[in-house]
Amino acid sequence: MSAEPSRTEVVERTAGLAGELVLRRDGEHHEIVANGVFLMDTRGGHSERLLVSATADRMPPPGRMLIGGLGAGFSLAAALVHPAVTAVEVVEYEPAVVRWNRGPLASMHGDALADPRVTVREEDVADRLAAAAAGSFDAICLDTDNGPDWLVSPANARLYTDTGLSAAARALSPAGV
Repeated sequence: MSAEPSRTEVVERTAGLAGELVLRRDGEHHEIVANGVFLMDTRGGHSERLLVSATADRMPPPGRMLIGGLGAGFSLAAALVHPAVTAVEVVEYEPAVVRWNRGPLASMHGDALADPRVTVREEDVADRLAAAAAGSFDAICLDTDNGPDWLVSPANARLYTDTGLSAAARALSPAGV
């Protein structure tokens, strides 16, 4: 008995800032691969949504949220439907990921990047947090890696150091989450 042939097709392959990025389509779903490692797809997104909704449930007004990492847009979409969120700054290092979310991935999250409450910054989230004024955000959701032990890029390790975490804490409002 032979296996069913793969329906996966490459939508785009590009040189990203941290290595090769590939957007693939598998039927109705999309997958993002970085340097040959599967990162995410549009099949689920439950953990991303939960990260944002649990954080937004606890954040103080006025509801300014920073999301580090755009991915497939699930975190952003969850933020925009939460009543406590009034503004979202998305920080994504890879321009291709932003472009894909404005293009082939837009229908997966309701074209969330077009929402007027959204600001997109194409930069490293550790740099953004280090440069942020004290108290800039009422919530910070980091969806850049699967934690400090499973990094998308080795350069992300600095986000989880005392310096990186201190910068995030400083960027939060006094009751921020």
